[in-house]
Formats: sequence, C-alpha cells, structure tokens
Amino acid sequence: MNKQEIIQSLNQYVDQIVEQHKREQFSRYVKSKKVKFEECSLILEPRDYLIYGKTKSRWNQKIFFRTYKHRMQIEMRCSCPDWTHNIKKKQVPCKHIFALIERYQSKRTHINNTIKGE
Repeated sequence: MNKQEIIQSLNQYVDQIVEQHKREQFSRYVKSKKVKFEECSLILEPRDYLIYGKTKSRWNQKIFFRTYKHRMQIEMRCSCPDWTHNIKKKQVPCKHIFALIERYQSKRTHINNTIKGE
C-alpha cells in the first residue's frame, strides 16, 4: 500500500468510528470538545501507521494500523481509567479518542495535500 491508500483507509476508518458511535456516546462526544492536547502526531512507517496523542492530563491515545501480508489490523487504545475499566472489551471510544479523531479530521486536508506533494 502506498501512503495515499493508507491515508484514504485511515480517513474511512475515523469517519466510520464517529458515525457509528456519535449517537450512542453523545455525552462523551460533547465532552471531547474540552480535551486539550499536549502532543499529537501521525506516524507513517512502512508497516505500522499510528495516530498518537497525549493530553494535558497525561493520558496517551493511539490508533494503530498494522498491515500484514493479507490483511490490515486496526486498533485503538487510551490510557485513561474510563478506557481500561469500562470500554476496553467493547471497543467504544472514550472522550479522548473522540478528541484525537476530531483533531485528525481537522488536519485532514493538510495531510492529503502533503502526501500528494511528495
């Protein structure tokens, strides 16, 4: 997969998460507007792709995209207590994951233009 295909699949995945969980988890989605980030990054390595964020309250969020020979594995994680105690098994985003996705979506056009320019 080239970088453009990866970015397209990433865009589809984050859109799917928001649309799938926005109505069910509306209170978390609204609370995500108050989350402040200390650090955010998008890492495009040959086999592992990662959206990473660290909030001011020191919680770490990660959305992984691992490509194998025949498939792509996607995971999301957060180090907050809400994620580890209540949400881990259901794979429902916490407010920090929603905030990270929203931050990524706001930078989407810049990322697409950067990838096309390479």
